[in-house]
Parts: sequence; C-alpha cells; structure tokens
Amino acid sequence: MPLGAAGQEDRAAIEGAVVHNLPFASIGEMMRGREEELRELLYGESAMAITQAIKGLGGIGKSRLAVELGWRAVNDCLFRAVLFVVADSPASLNANLAGLAAKLGLPEAKEQAAQVESVLQWLEQSDGWLLIFDNADTEDAAGAVLALLPRLNRGRVLITSRRVSWPASVRPLELKKLDEETSLRFLLDRAKGRVKTDHDEADARTLARLLDGLPLALEQAAAYIEFNSLTFAKYLLDWEKDRARVLEWCDKNCGVPEAVAVTWQRTWDMLHPPARTLLRLAAHLAPEPIPLALFENSEARLSEACKLLEDVKKPPKKINTGDAVSELSRYSMTERGEETFSVHRIVQEAIRLRIPEKKRREWVEAALNLVNDYFPKDPPAFDVRSWNRWNPMRPHVAAIVDATDRIGIAEPTARLMNNFGIYLYTRAAYTEAEPLYRRALAIDEASYGPDHPAVARDLNNLAQLLQDTNRLDEAEPLMRRTLAIDEASYGPDHPAVARDLNNLAQLLHDTNRLAEAEPLMRRALEIDEESYGPDHPDVAIDLNNLATLLQDTNRLAEAEPLMRRALEIDEASYGPDHPNVAIRLNNLATLLHATNRLTEAEPLIRRALAILRASFDEDHPYVRTLSDNLKDLLGE
Repeated sequence: MPLGAAGQEDRAAIEGAVVHNLPFASIGEMMRGREEELRELLYGESAMAITQAIKGLGGIGKSRLAVELGWRAVNDCLFRAVLFVVADSPASLNANLAGLAAKLGLPEAKEQAAQVESVLQWLEQSDGWLLIFDNADTEDAAGAVLALLPRLNRGRVLITSRRVSWPASVRPLELKKLDEETSLRFLLDRAKGRVKTDHDEADARTLARLLDGLPLALEQAAAYIEFNSLTFAKYLLDWEKDRARVLEWCDKNCGVPEAVAVTWQRTWDMLHPPARTLLRLAAHLAPEPIPLALFENSEARLSEACKLLEDVKKPPKKINTGDAVSELSRYSMTERGEETFSVHRIVQEAIRLRIPEKKRREWVEAALNLVNDYFPKDPPAFDVRSWNRWNPMRPHVAAIVDATDRIGIAEPTARLMNNFGIYLYTRAAYTEAEPLYRRALAIDEASYGPDHPAVARDLNNLAQLLQDTNRLDEAEPLMRRTLAIDEASYGPDHPAVARDLNNLAQLLHDTNRLAEAEPLMRRALEIDEESYGPDHPDVAIDLNNLATLLQDTNRLAEAEPLMRRALEIDEASYGPDHPNVAIRLNNLATLLHATNRLTEAEPLIRRALAILRASFDEDHPYVRTLSDNLKDLLGE
C-alpha cells in the first residue's frame, strides 16, 4: 500500500509512575492559608464528589490551589494520572485535551477531534485519575466543560472558575480570601529581605488589610519589598500614592481587583524598560507557558517595541531576554519554567488595561510581528522532527491572530493564519486548520481581490485539506481556480503552476480519472525539472506521483525507474533516515512485491519500517501499514 507523509509528537509512557502535566512547580510551605481546603479536597467529604468546582474572585489563588493539590496527589500517589487542562474557551479546552493523548501514550490520531475522543475514551475506561479544568470562566467555556461531564465518572474532575453558578451535579467549594493573620504571616515570612523596624508587624498588618487577602496581591507585594529591601512603612506610603492613579483606569467593572491593580502598578513603575516590554508583549499572548525562544534572537523587534513605552526616551539597543524574565520573576510578575515563562491572566488584563488607548493597536501589532517572525513561513519547517518546537506556540498564535483579526489588521495576520494552518494541517489537526484557512482566504480576497497569487495560495491550502477530509467535490473547483490564477499571474511554466497541476492531478487520480490526471502530472514534472533541476525534492514528489499512477495502470516497467529516482533524490536531500525516505522505500517495495521480487522488496520494507519506528510510535497508522505490508510480503 503506498503512503503519503505524516508524523506525531514524542509520547510519554505511563507505566511505573504517576502521569502528570502540571504547569508549575510546587511552592510547598509558602502555600499559606489553604491547608483546610487541600485536606478537604484530598481526604475530606469533598473527596467523595466526582466533580468539584473551586470558585472565587480573580487573583484569589484558584489555579495555584489546583496545581498544589495536583502535586500532593502526585507525591502521595493518590491517582495514576493527574491531568491539567486550560479551559478558558471551547477551543482551548479541545486543544489541551487533545494534547493529553501523547502524555497518556495513546495511539496516534489524525484530527484533533479524534485525539480528544481517544482521551475521553481513556478517561471513560480507566479508574484513578484526577482531571483539572482550569479557568472555565465564560459561559461558553463552562458549557463546554459541562457537556463532557457525563463521560467523566471513573475518576475525579476539578474545575476552577470565577463563575458563581454551577449545576447541582457539581459540588462547589468557594475559595475565600485569606484571613488577616494568615496574610500577615505570609508577608512577614515571604519578605525576609526587608528592612525591619520597631513597627514591622503593625505595618505588615496594615498592608495585609489593604491587600484584602488576595494571594496574587500578597505575593507581588512581598516580592517587591523583598527585592528592593524596603520597610513595610515605605511600601504603604507608595501604595497610597499609587492607589489614586490606579483608580483612574481600574474601576469595579474592569475585571482586575483593586488590590491586585495597585500592587501591579507599584511593581510596574520599578521595572526596567526591557522587562516592561516583555511583559506588555506577553500580555497579548495566551496565559499559558510562553517559549523563551520567542523573544531570543529578536533584538530588533524588542527594541522597536520598547520605543512604544510612554516614558522611555532612549530605549536600549539590545534587550537580554534572560535578564528581563529574571527581573519579572524576582517581582513575581511571571512564573518561570526551564525554557518558558507565563503571566497570570489577571496580570495580563491589568497590563492591557493600562496601555494608553492610542498605543493599544501598536502593541498588538508588535506582538503579532514577534510571533510572525518566529513562526516558520516555509512548510518544510513543519517536519515531524520539529513538532516539539512549534507545538508550544499553538495557544499563542491562536490568541494573537484572534486579537489582530478583531481589530482589523489584515497583514501579516492572514499570512500567519495561513502558516499556522499549514502547521496544524501537517499535524492532521484539520478541524483547527480549516477555519484559519477560510479566514485567511477571506482576508486576502478582501485585501487583494479575487485573482491575486496570495488568494491562490489560500485556495490551494484549503483545497488540500478538503481533499484529505474526503470532500473532493468541494476541493476540485478550488484547485481549478488556483491553477487559473497562478497561470494568469506567473505564466504557464512557473513552479506554482506545477504545484497546482500536481495537486489537481492527485485529485483526478483519487476520483479514478487517470487519463485526465497523467498529462497534468507529466507537465508538472517537466516544469519542476526545468525550474529546479533534476534533483530537487519537488521533482521527487512529481516522480513519485506519476510512478504511482503508472503502477495503478499496470505500467510497472515505466514506474520502477521513476520510484528509484525519487528515492535517490530524497536520500540526497534529507538523509537516509528521514520519514520521506521511508515512504519512497515502501512504495518501491510495494511495486517489487507486485512484480514478485520478494527478496528485493523485503529489505526495503524492513528499512522503511525501522525509519518510521524511530520517528513515530508503534501505534502510528504508517507504522501499522508498513507492519501489515511486511506481514503480507512474508505471507503471515
């Protein structure tokens, strides 16, 4: 059986240890004032509930409590799996559920919907797991979580949310503000590097009251005092000065508690310009771990963004990402991971609110350009072996393209949507990719008109997805329109035309119109050889497709040299152990099998299988296909 190209992420085995994907490290003894809630959730009457909702204000510590509970469950081996799913929107919920498939070692699935289904089936069939849905605050997000609950009764479900109302089937646990004594003790213990005075405890108590028992505000205030070696009295004095300024932009309806806003403002004023720049850019991304690599090697973009700060007259020429993130971490403005950092969603809201209205579009564009520069523009960069690099960017690309599309930034929004769609397409995440392809097409048609090459690019990508999801009647007119645009734009002998001819020929092949397909394939091959020379990977694709058609029309003697040549080109282009080489080996072995040359076919298919097993897991469909081909060849 001939193959195309596919791949998957590395997966973690679940044997021998508690599987978890908790996003932050435990804070241990600094988790103050929540022992009663932790004991209740883990060992009390609440532990008997299948579904529990931790509800409370923003900044009250719901997510931190859930993560800390998860760590205790992991360390005490209370569950076989502790799974954390960001659920702030239905799209985020589905994407993060799908991401659990690799963590649980489940068989590779093509589409995101299939990945989600495989995870849900595992949860339905397995006992002893804890599933945390984090930040299900909106009506849509809560509805998406509730729709899943009937299938989630073999383990425990924990929901964190600002929502007050939940159905009777969900046991509520309202997280209260920390009491004054707990807040006081936290401040005294956390700000050990402060300058102490005779009125230390009294001043700390006053600050504890002002911070209103909100853990996020307490942590940021204590970190500020600690880092700057202040007295509590000095911080209180500055607090009152800042409060009047904050009330100018933060009212009761802004979504940011006043205590958090004032604490944030005090810290913001002390940050150096590079740290402020990173924080404002990060505020326009998702509240999930951000790869540090996004900001590294982006000196020009960061320096340009730094100029947008209101009070910076001479921005630094070079911004050191590591130093800026370290400064933010010292002030507890970010949560630092090994190769990532994240910003609390309440802090993100405060940062966005504080940006002057006339500057807001520029900051959104700055974040867009940063992500666009980082995300690959060349589809070969989405090779299976690079998926681990690009996958962490999924929520951040989704967040920024949504923000820029809402305010009408056409370019490079459409290009980023298109490239992000290509990445998702290579992951076979078709349900995620399709709306991006369609939106990019709509933007480009509105910007450039219906006959622009950018529109042809978008049409081609959408048509490929429609073909792969068996909607051939929808795909064909898009492919023919793509071909017409590119021929009119570039002339009949351009590589873009060859691509279009090849894609249309593949569709004709799939619909058994082989006589129509063959001349298109031959023309595509001729154009690519003339454009790139005889040894280009695109020529290998053309050769492979034509050889497969020749084989299907029983012209095996013509097909074989084309397959061998395609194999040679890909080995020279990608190296001997690339999945594309395995595909060429398999197709050649299939032809040799068809001509009864089993002793020649067997080593090729064994080599192909070894390559794919090194790239994918044993349950990947390509590995299974080659395993079946080998068994068929051996007569097993």
